[in-house]
Amino acid sequence: MFRLYSEIFSIELDYIFKLVLYSLKVLKMLDEGKSREELVDELKELKAILKSNQESTKKIIENERILSKTALELVDLPPHVDIYDFIAKKLGDLIENSLIAVSMYDEPSDSILVRSVIGENQRLIELSQKIMGGGLTDIKLPLRSFYEFYDDKEHQKNTILSGKLLKMEDGLYQVFAGRLPQKITRMVELTMNMGDMYGTGFESKGKLYGTVYIFLKKGNKLNNNELVQSLISLFAVAIQRKQAENEIKKALKEKELLLKEIHHRVKNNLMIISSLLNLQSAHIKDEGARNVFRESQNRAKSMAMIHERLYRSTDLKNIDFGEYIRSLTTDLYRTLVADPDRIRLDIDVEDVKIDINTVVPLGLIVNELVTNCMKHAFPDGETGYIKLELYQKSQKIVLKVIDNGIGFPEDLDYKKTSSLGLQLVNNLTKQIDGEFELDRNQGTSFALIFEEKE
Repeated sequence: MFRLYSEIFSIELDYIFKLVLYSLKVLKMLDEGKSREELVDELKELKAILKSNQESTKKIIENERILSKTALELVDLPPHVDIYDFIAKKLGDLIENSLIAVSMYDEPSDSILVRSVIGENQRLIELSQKIMGGGLTDIKLPLRSFYEFYDDKEHQKNTILSGKLLKMEDGLYQVFAGRLPQKITRMVELTMNMGDMYGTGFESKGKLYGTVYIFLKKGNKLNNNELVQSLISLFAVAIQRKQAENEIKKALKEKELLLKEIHHRVKNNLMIISSLLNLQSAHIKDEGARNVFRESQNRAKSMAMIHERLYRSTDLKNIDFGEYIRSLTTDLYRTLVADPDRIRLDIDVEDVKIDINTVVPLGLIVNELVTNCMKHAFPDGETGYIKLELYQKSQKIVLKVIDNGIGFPEDLDYKKTSSLGLQLVNNLTKQIDGEFELDRNQGTSFALIFEEKE
């Protein structure tokens, strides 16, 4: 846009300058004492020059407008719109009475493949079927054929591969790089009333991305070559950018699939470990040792559930941790609480989105705190409730595990304890840069406050 305004400003200055020269020349003619007829003739000539300059100015401004508009359309091009179709339609709208064929370069086969044709008719489709056995968009030409058609290197530089719009002096025979007999190409030209033909490649930074051919009807001329060439250069850059974006998306998709497969395998391995611990605990007679095995089994199962959720998630930056808490605590409740009528489980969690780097340690923290409540808060058949809360407050995320049981022992420092579970909670809280708080009023309330990292 800045370029457009600069160009207009430069043109206006040039126009003013020429008006001044025009005025000076008129004054000079008057001083020379020329006849009225001579003055009129020279004034007409000067007016014609100024009119031509005005028309040239308008043309440049209009060309810049078209280029700017096209550039913006390319930037905002929806993903579902094929860029080759867009190019063909754009050139077809600009060049009247023409047929536009846009091709892409296919690197694996080192060939030119026709992707979009605008302006074709039924007769041309029938000829294509008869001569080549397929439609126009089925045409495929090996790139080497362009080099073979021009046997000396000097001509090769000035061919379709140069990126410069060129007139195809040998018509369709040159378009097909000699792959079709000249008699057949001439017959098609006469049948379809074809006139001048132009072509070039979409070339950017020394790399070919495709080709474009412009076929005019007999008697028509290609106007505004400079605009067409500028558009083709713009299209070449747009195709390059589009292909780069597609390659990045493909690489990200592959990495995402690989990461999902890793999570899937980790989940399977953890479930195997959990099952082995369960089998082993069945043979242990000592109750204390059996409880240790069960706790380890629940930890493995908790981590397996996290990796299962990661495997199924479509966005590893925004994992629904609220849903995970519902699944985990319900599973723990069924495992650890023998009498559901004695202990009630209340889950009040929002659907908070959490990053993959936070969700694993946070899942283990939830497992330890909920397990601790279910095992120790209601001894000797006492009744009560366990409540979980998860919500977002400003930039902070708050997780609370509350019970109205016997309360946390007053003489026990929860930050300095020999309990493996609380040691894990404290270490994992530091890992996510959170704050861990304990409230002993009316039972026990553990609160974890943390901020999601960018």
